[in-house]
Amino acid sequence: MSRPKLDLVYNPMSGSFREEGLLVLVQAFEREGFTVNAVPTRADGAQWSGDADLICVHGGDGTLRDTVQALGADAGRVPLCIARSGTINLVARELNYPVEPGALARQVADGWARGPDSWITSPLYTLGDLPIVSCLSIGPDSHAVARVSGALKKRIGRYAYAVAMLQQMREWPRNAMIIRGETSDGEMFEAEAEAAIVSHGALYAGPFQLSPKAALAEDSVELITLRRATRLGMMAFSFAAMLRLPVERFGFAEIRSCRRITFDRCVTPVQVDGDHMPECAYAIQPSGMTLRYVV
Repeated sequence: MSRPKLDLVYNPMSGSFREEGLLVLVQAFEREGFTVNAVPTRADGAQWSGDADLICVHGGDGTLRDTVQALGADAGRVPLCIARSGTINLVARELNYPVEPGALARQVADGWARGPDSWITSPLYTLGDLPIVSCLSIGPDSHAVARVSGALKKRIGRYAYAVAMLQQMREWPRNAMIIRGETSDGEMFEAEAEAAIVSHGALYAGPFQLSPKAALAEDSVELITLRRATRLGMMAFSFAAMLRLPVERFGFAEIRSCRRITFDRCVTPVQVDGDHMPECAYAIQPSGMTLRYVV
């Protein structure tokens, strides 16, 4: 039986990337019977060999998104796994991928041997043509992400976002937008908001869950809207999330499970999977493809 071919797509600029760690990861997968091809990301995004049986993303949620985008129409065909090397790693956290290379390789090898029926499937949603693998936000949160220093993020990881948010407190943006869409129950809605978060995974900004219905396996996204995004209101919202309190119960936000979402105008910047996107589209919708994670 031939050895399965694994592309190890790695981001040399991600939060915790180390060259020696990449070598250990390659050796761990090779011991488990995979033929490994290490493929670095480039300034213009991720790439892959074109004939891999499985892709392991060694990076954060942004690297995962770039890899899905590079796969194009093959995103629903080629299965994925994740070796954490990013700043927050929301998808890897939700899927409980081990950090230690040997444990990760064994888990993936076991999942591969069990076959597709044991893997986790995640319907893929997009913002225009851009994949969303974990989350999106528009408002003060996305403005803070746009301020994050890449060099500082490399040095102190997730705390760079906290520094950016403190800097943001001096210049607090409040731009109202009209959001329309279709809920997972087929109902149409319209809401005015100064901040919006779209969560396709269970977790947001680390170990926090904004909606109890959010999960990668759900064929819907959770839309969290704040009608008024004042400094005090955003602080209260953040503390409720950190304390694992239901944010909608206190009137901080409204939560809807949605299949489609449209914005009346392009409010920039936009945060997608932890990265600043200077351009934006107006609609979030199902791509028609489903990602498969080998667990």
